[in-house]
Amino acid sequence: MASKVRSVLFLVLSLLLFFNGGRSARNPVSVSHDGRSLKINDQRRLVISGSIHYPRSTPE
Repeated sequence: MASKVRSVLFLVLSLLLFFNGGRSARNPVSVSHDGRSLKINDQRRLVISGSIHYPRSTPE
């Protein structure tokens, strides 16, 4: 029973990926940068990222 469910799930996911892959090829995305921000399809996008280093953080 479980193997049949896995097979059907695999088939459905494979079909979704197959049909969605063709859609993304028709709509290409242009990505560049200008030193401060990313330009995605000629629109400026400011990306802010950060991380926490737990061994370096102060105990409270």
